[in-house]
Amino acid sequence: MGWHVRYIDRDLKHEMLSREWETEEEALEHAWDLARRQGKEITAVEGPDDVIVPMDVIESWFEKHGPGAAS
Repeated sequence: MGWHVRYIDRDLKHEMLSREWETEEEALEHAWDLARRQGKEITAVEGPDDVIVPMDVIESWFEKHGPGAAS
């Protein structure tokens, strides 16, 4: 089992589950792509063995990789 992103699609008014990603990094990249879209709210990044990435870790990843982040 791989990594998934859970998010709310406000247009559909429904919680969604992304396709499976092989790594946590790929899932975080997908979460970032979703978060930049209007009407999408990330609720969790989940991995194998019931691992859940804490929201503060997700937000920190977004800050490090988002616009204006140092390369």
